Amino acid sequence: MRHTLRVLLAAALLACANSSAIADEIGEVGTPVGLSVNTLSADTFLQYHGQLFLKAADGTIVEYRWGGTSCGSRVLTDTQVAALQAALDNNKMRIQVLHQIGQGNVKCVVGFTVAPKSAVKLVFP
Repeated sequence: MRHTLRVLLAAALLACANSSAIADEIGEVGTPVGLSVNTLSADTFLQYHGQLFLKAADGTIVEYRWGGTSCGSRVLTDTQVAALQAALDNNKMRIQVLHQIGQGNVKCVVGFTVAPKSAVKLVFP
């Protein structure tokens, strides 16, 4: 009986740990400084479909990825990638990424908010 209870407790703890590991996390607001998109013929396409680089307020560069083995089913549509490109093209835009942790502790994009720098305090908590 004790052994069964231990196994059930261990399984419950493992389930809790796994569910928190895939919870959405809200990233810092940042300035887009780079965007990389891999085509189907790229050697790195199987690893990830693309990368977004944001410059945080403290000056550090944060990398986010989508697709491939790094991020599994967390992929972006062409329209979503175009929105990121438009934000990159306008230096007055800021982005906050909603992400999950993927393979190798990679930050995988699962959503994002784009706002002009002048509205950051209004849009982002």
